[in-house]
Amino acid sequence: MRIIGKKTWFSQCFLLFFFLFLNIQFSKESDTLSPGQSLSGNQTLTSAGGIFELGFFTPGNSQNYYIGIWYKTLPNQTVVWVANRIEPLSDHFSSEFKLLEDGNLVLLNQSGAAVWSTNSTSTVFNSSTAKLLDNANFVISNALDSSGVIWQSFDHPTNHWLPGGKLGYKNKTNEGMTLVSWRSPENPAPSLFSLDIARNGTGHSYLLMWNGTHQYWNSGDWTGKIFTLVPELQLNFYVTNMTLVSNENESYFTYTSAMPNAFTRFVLEVTGQLRQYVWQESFGEWKFFWTRPTQQCEVYAFCGPFSVCNQKEEPLCVCMEGFKPKMEEYWKLEDHTDGCVRNAPLQCDGIEKKDRFLVMRSMYFPDNPESLAVGSVEECESACLRNCSCNAFAYDNGCSIWKGDLFNLRQLESDDETGRDFHLRSAESELIQTRVKHKSDKTVLIVCAAIAGFCVLCVLVAVILWRRRPTVLLEGVDGSLVPFKYRQLRSATKNFSEKLGEGGFGFVFKGTLPNSTAIAVKELKNLQQGEKQFQAEVKTIGMIQHINLVQLRGFCV
Repeated sequence: MRIIGKKTWFSQCFLLFFFLFLNIQFSKESDTLSPGQSLSGNQTLTSAGGIFELGFFTPGNSQNYYIGIWYKTLPNQTVVWVANRIEPLSDHFSSEFKLLEDGNLVLLNQSGAAVWSTNSTSTVFNSSTAKLLDNANFVISNALDSSGVIWQSFDHPTNHWLPGGKLGYKNKTNEGMTLVSWRSPENPAPSLFSLDIARNGTGHSYLLMWNGTHQYWNSGDWTGKIFTLVPELQLNFYVTNMTLVSNENESYFTYTSAMPNAFTRFVLEVTGQLRQYVWQESFGEWKFFWTRPTQQCEVYAFCGPFSVCNQKEEPLCVCMEGFKPKMEEYWKLEDHTDGCVRNAPLQCDGIEKKDRFLVMRSMYFPDNPESLAVGSVEECESACLRNCSCNAFAYDNGCSIWKGDLFNLRQLESDDETGRDFHLRSAESELIQTRVKHKSDKTVLIVCAAIAGFCVLCVLVAVILWRRRPTVLLEGVDGSLVPFKYRQLRSATKNFSEKLGEGGFGFVFKGTLPNSTAIAVKELKNLQQGEKQFQAEVKTIGMIQHINLVQLRGFCV
């Protein structure tokens, strides 16, 4: 019995070692999950060519875990697809990404509950595989199933459109294969910005949308070669074979990479902008190549409700006067989706005018105003005050009021002729605080301006006194020569006004030093060798000592 027990213990240890070995090999080299297999912890799948990797990851400084696909060999992790965008995990070691025997791929949390699933099934049990391809497509297929491909990630893009990927829709279900941006660099949850395909009769175009309701960019119709509003597509030497594929099941656009030694990708950024990036070995990083819209403030509602977008200043988004960020921690992550909320509630009963208006200059108005037939700015203001849903008004060739949340308010340059006055409704208490703050700011500004003006005046007085100071020319010490400044000689000779004589090498002028010493100033001319000849002249005259000759006191270059 003891011998059998030892053999059993040895066999169990051997099998444990064997499975651990297989597990290590699987996590390093495999691109495929078979029925019953799963990923946990730091285990990953790697595409056959070693280009892409699939596994658990944490974005930025987040503590949450997601299943994603990223470029394996690039230094900075660039995630191109995420499975559980809405349901993050807190512990990836006790979670499983598992292919079930029926062909369904599920993500199980630490409690064993499914938080994400492909909802795919195969007609042939226990014969499906899930494989990561070199184009980042993750495919569940069954060679014994007549349908072949059961599910693929290219039918469910997140925020990236890669070469070979799909952007379009399913004809039967009308399900969109669209891009939806991350909420922030640390949160891949779907935001309100999306890239959708529009079907205009027989035409197709791409639209950037906010909340699925408001369009803020249009590619123009597809001509068969380009989108009419993106003609530069023909000059994009990183993209080729842009094609519209249409069959009874689906219609979508796809493209291929024009350069085999370069990676390219389109991504709908957290900013709501569609951008193209390119990577080449010589770059060492992703290079920004193309974007729409080109200006951040052109992205509708990027700063959220009750905020202002200013393209010329940092930070780009600020809350309106009397408002504060609704979710401060989200703003720090560049997620302005929730916008701002009032510091103090409005005091509106529809009768007594307890609220006031703050005038905002040079503004680009929000969309969807309501027009009122009134004859003056005072009547427009009163009409807004009587309506408790009215949050702002403007009087510009007519009265316009805005009800509900205010989106897409933009600050323009003071000299921009399209800018107009915008009257924001504020609680009286908040407006008083604003006036006190502005008065305090104005006082500080005046004091600073006065101090600055005094300092400038002091500098100017010092400069004037220095320039008007009595000029004292140095006397030669022990026969040494003194270098004079030109303005000193011009002053001593009264601007070279009294000529004593003229010779072949120059003119001689009479002058007087501040100590009343009479001098003769010789201005040399026609020097063929410039400075060299001048220095020789000074040395020669300086060495002559004679009772009947004047002494050389100095020179000026």
